[in-house]
Amino acid sequence: MVDAETLRSSIGFDDLVEPVAQAFAETSAGLADNGLIVMFPAERRELGDVYVKTGRLRGHAVYIVKVSPWFRSNLQRGQPQGGFVAVFDSETGKTLALLNDEHYLSDIRTAAAGAVVARALAPSTVDTVTVLGSGVQAYWQPLALYRERPFSRLSIWARSMPKAEALRRRLSDAMPGVEIDCGTDIETAVRSAEVLITATQAREPLVKGQWLRAGAHVTAVGADDATKCELDATALRRAKVFVDARATAEANGDVHRAIRAGRYTLDDISGEIGEVISGQVPGRTADDDVTVAKLVGIGAQDLVAAEVALAKLGADR
Repeated sequence: MVDAETLRSSIGFDDLVEPVAQAFAETSAGLADNGLIVMFPAERRELGDVYVKTGRLRGHAVYIVKVSPWFRSNLQRGQPQGGFVAVFDSETGKTLALLNDEHYLSDIRTAAAGAVVARALAPSTVDTVTVLGSGVQAYWQPLALYRERPFSRLSIWARSMPKAEALRRRLSDAMPGVEIDCGTDIETAVRSAEVLITATQAREPLVKGQWLRAGAHVTAVGADDATKCELDATALRRAKVFVDARATAEANGDVHRAIRAGRYTLDDISGEIGEVISGQVPGRTADDDVTVAKLVGIGAQDLVAAEVALAKLGADR
């Protein structure tokens, strides 16, 4: 078993950007099996969930099963979430490793996915960015974006101003050249953004489509199950929407909500991110395009994260 501290000291999100890009492409090429079960073992859904994800990519020597809990009680206590990734031999089914990552690999592979979609879809130059949220991905996603599109100004909006200020301090240390402020008016924050990052636990849409400026890009990572939603249907209809996998998007988050309301269809999606990477479908084609990358997360990303971790630790096959 590999513990979380070993993983944190051995692998960063930069290590996963290219493997995650390849995982997107292989998934869209039909080479992946991405399974998902979501459980809600807490007293109420919003207090905790557990994702059980499976990942297989044809031609890879391993497959994975990930158990990824998220409980509000851990967040309130400042404790890491639980969870692990089990890695198995694709030929024999034997267990090769248990990566007791405490959600760390999930966090950094989502950051890597954010870097991939920024490279593929964001405007070529970016000055002003807004992040909605104050949690883990509200920290990682600006760093991922900055890797691909260095920017000058960042606005943070969150329901809790003390948490927003704490995030501002963390990001100021990580990006000392960026001017960072916290705002209380979500509409102003969204309207100012050339790139908008949504990383909240919202159960109802926070972002109205009419707020998005022409040419804006949105990386939406918060609404990752069927109960959550950050973008309204107008935002989806205004934009070219790209997803990690059509089936995953149809069943979860913003796309799921809009389809159920009869205001969007699966055919309205412009493509999968892997299709953009492989050149099968165009991404941003004009300066005034509004683009949305809707990330729910797929097992193939967890598989390549596990592969990289084992290689870094000298435990790969």
